[in-house]
Amino acid sequence: MDRRHFIKGAALITGALCLDVPVFSRTVRRLGKEKLRIGVLSDIHLTEADSTDMFIKALSLFRDRGVDGVVVAGDLADRGAGFQLHYMADAWYSVFPDDKAPDGHHVEKIFIYGNHDIRSWKSKAAKKLPYYADIMADRILGDTDRRAEVWEDCFHEKWAPIYMKEVKGYKFICAHFENDNNVPGLELFMDHADLPTDKPFFYIQHPHPKGTCLAPWVWGQDDGTTTRILSRYPNGVALSGHSHSSLTDERAVWEGEFISINTAALKYIIPFGGRENSKVDMSKENVPAQMPYIDGKDGHQGQIMTVYDNYLTLEKWDIGNGLPLADNWVIPLRDGSFSWKERAERATAPEFSKGAAVSVTTGHGEDRYGVEQDQVTVHFPTVKGGKKAVRAHDYEVQVEIEDVDLQKTVLTKYVYSPKFYLAQEKDADETVCVFGVSELPEGKRYRFAVRPRECFGKKGAPIYSDWI
Repeated sequence: MDRRHFIKGAALITGALCLDVPVFSRTVRRLGKEKLRIGVLSDIHLTEADSTDMFIKALSLFRDRGVDGVVVAGDLADRGAGFQLHYMADAWYSVFPDDKAPDGHHVEKIFIYGNHDIRSWKSKAAKKLPYYADIMADRILGDTDRRAEVWEDCFHEKWAPIYMKEVKGYKFICAHFENDNNVPGLELFMDHADLPTDKPFFYIQHPHPKGTCLAPWVWGQDDGTTTRILSRYPNGVALSGHSHSSLTDERAVWEGEFISINTAALKYIIPFGGRENSKVDMSKENVPAQMPYIDGKDGHQGQIMTVYDNYLTLEKWDIGNGLPLADNWVIPLRDGSFSWKERAERATAPEFSKGAAVSVTTGHGEDRYGVEQDQVTVHFPTVKGGKKAVRAHDYEVQVEIEDVDLQKTVLTKYVYSPKFYLAQEKDADETVCVFGVSELPEGKRYRFAVRPRECFGKKGAPIYSDWI
């Protein structure tokens, strides 16, 4: 079997067999010798001394899996205080004393500052904290620039706005957050970095490079300068966080002129807007919605990246529950077969199981803004993955009416399952979508049609409620 056919076969396997660990293991055995293994996190947002439990849990998983290094792509100290960064350092050295694993091999720190580390002390939320005075007294960047001093005190290594490390022969370029738009000096740094052309190198920054992973819909992208620079390097792999977007979305990996990977967030997950139970993060628009939005505070995600000669694999983890999160990715390098277009063509639509049914209940409740009204709730099974099944990304719920000899769709909503961002074992068995009675047609018979969707938009066959 030639490499091109194997690549397509591996991609089809990982796309069709949800969380089939034996199949993934067999696929990995065909990738050749493992070269490098890296734990990947972002947005750990440490606050007080007792806030490190989840970080320690992630580090312990990485330690037990024998990683060679750990990436944390920014937002380390939640409110930009030096003592919060010390909590991170203490947690790190409790798991990797002297930067070593239990067998004695060196584990590299691949950390960067994010926006929270240098300016979040200015926020209204910070000012409400009982220890705000302590934050002001120990700011990493305030009236005095203490970024280097605090970094070197915590991690015992020199700080620079952009730095490069080498781990088992692979280069990591790390750019600390400076502003929302770009990284000053990045192009010149990369011009002099002596980067390889025969294997991948890795670039870490906090915000997503514009127009890459999860774009154009995701918030928190930079101004596109990084994308322009990295587009000169087809073997570049960018790792970025900031948006807190879920790894259950296949669009979290983008391949174009280079590869761009969303590193999610360890602290909490922010669902995409546009669904009846979500909102656009930081938007002040009051979108009419009958359901409260999912806050994702129990979402704690991370990855383990393994590098081979011609592939990367990414294992996605629900760190909080200690469970695999979603399908693992097998990403061919310098091949183009992991582009959204190719994966969308290969994608399999999720399907309701045989006999799945829609039920409808009525009641009196409140919309998202506390306005009391009569409501209709549509109930249907959550579509989970298995050996021959694909987990649903979200659901399309439509209102259909009878109009003379026609059936017409008069209203469409989209909704997430309650815990779509957790391992599917922890998701609810039932998903609901709520309609206000005022949204529904008067004087005509109607019914609800529900279709499960995967993230590229392919829909499974609908199931229907009775006519009402």
